[in-house]
Amino acid sequence: MTESAALLRSIQPEHRIFWTARAGTELPKRVAILRGFFVRYAKRYQRSFPWRTPATKPFELLVAELLLAQTKAEDVARIWPVLIARYPSPDRLARAHTRTLTCLLQPLGLQNQRARGLKALARALLDGFDGTLPKSIPELLSLPHIGLYAACAVACFGHGQRVPIVDANVLRVFGRLTGIEPGRELRRSPRVWEIAWALLPRTNFVLHNYGLLDFAAEICKATAPRCPACSLRNACVYAQTLRSGEGDERHDGANLACTT
Repeated sequence: MTESAALLRSIQPEHRIFWTARAGTELPKRVAILRGFFVRYAKRYQRSFPWRTPATKPFELLVAELLLAQTKAEDVARIWPVLIARYPSPDRLARAHTRTLTCLLQPLGLQNQRARGLKALARALLDGFDGTLPKSIPELLSLPHIGLYAACAVACFGHGQRVPIVDANVLRVFGRLTGIEPGRELRRSPRVWEIAWALLPRTNFVLHNYGLLDFAAEICKATAPRCPACSLRNACVYAQTLRSGEGDERHDGANLACTT
């Protein structure tokens, strides 16, 4: 991945952590054992969603990422295919009738806000990039309503770039494993980004990122995490603070060996 100096200078200071964290870091032992774990998890237990297919175009993936913000993936999966079929390009989306688009988005909630955001995004792609989704992180961040997570997700899953994916769920996983307090905002979590870069494999990084996201959603949940069933529990600071035998829910996907 290459970025011009001019583009890097245009990035908001809170997003520069993404690049500065690439310098490398010494991983704690309990984190180093995760190398390869999330790739194996994805190979066996990756969740299936309509935007997770090789046929999905980067623009379509970006639309999915916007809809997924603060919304269950299962709910987005019911709306996204219809939305993409009707508005398959920035041009079509920019010309969408606002009322029609709002009605289509209504089941997800915040439909007025989402409709305005999607149309603004489509217009920005037409005006600034001739309707083509840019590939660089700085250019993606220049688009309206696109934050660092969405930019990284599109760069990785849409353009095949080796970049880590860090959202609130990943913050939670790394925070629990290491015992560090990552904070609630990505821009305040330099240590988390260092860990994310250090764990990112040279190959299979797409599977790694999917596995990390899915492990956070299925095992290391925000509420009622499945610690007793998780093979990472002996290396996890959070799990060690729980009382023995607390929470007995099982999930075979957590019982993958952690060795590389």
